Amino acid sequence: MKETESSIGYVPEPFMLNCLKHHAGYISDFITCYKGDPTGLEKQLLVLGKSQMDLYTGGLSPAQVTGEIKNLLGEELTASERAYLGWLGEASGRYRELSLSDGSVWILLPGKEKGRYIHVHPGRWSPDTIRVRSETLKSAIAVLIYCRIHGGDCSDLAVINEARVKLLGLSPVKEAGPRRGLGRMISILKGMMPEQ
Repeated sequence: MKETESSIGYVPEPFMLNCLKHHAGYISDFITCYKGDPTGLEKQLLVLGKSQMDLYTGGLSPAQVTGEIKNLLGEELTASERAYLGWLGEASGRYRELSLSDGSVWILLPGKEKGRYIHVHPGRWSPDTIRVRSETLKSAIAVLIYCRIHGGDCSDLAVINEARVKLLGLSPVKEAGPRRGLGRMISILKGMMPEQ
């Protein structure tokens, strides 16, 4: 993966999957390959928004996720925006759920970008999916990038706060234990990264 590669352009059209927001494996690759100026990280992470999101932590790559969805939908629904939107329109709420080979559930919605009319994201409370606050995910990414560049223990509260303040302009936190919140998110992403 190239560090400059768009997290949306990482999957083929007609799919829209924001990998930096919804795919922990992609995020781990992003952290591992990050070579940019870490002070520009805050701007790159704006795509994560300010609320909560569902993050897939399973073993399927973004290409495998969209490939399985394409196979489940069939050629007619993936090749025609009109057919896909018609199929969605038949469902209550204008969305559908599909289960993939690993048991994860993915939500399909109408896409808003030209050529990317199949918007997918992990289902809430689906297997291999966690609910995470945007600020928590941004902080975990920043801490892991900071530690890759500067060294240090990414579970050390002083290192965590230095990364939050310097890279994201966020306030320090009082705790970041390994079982919940930021500490848990750091552990999950670090566990998916190759050993250095």
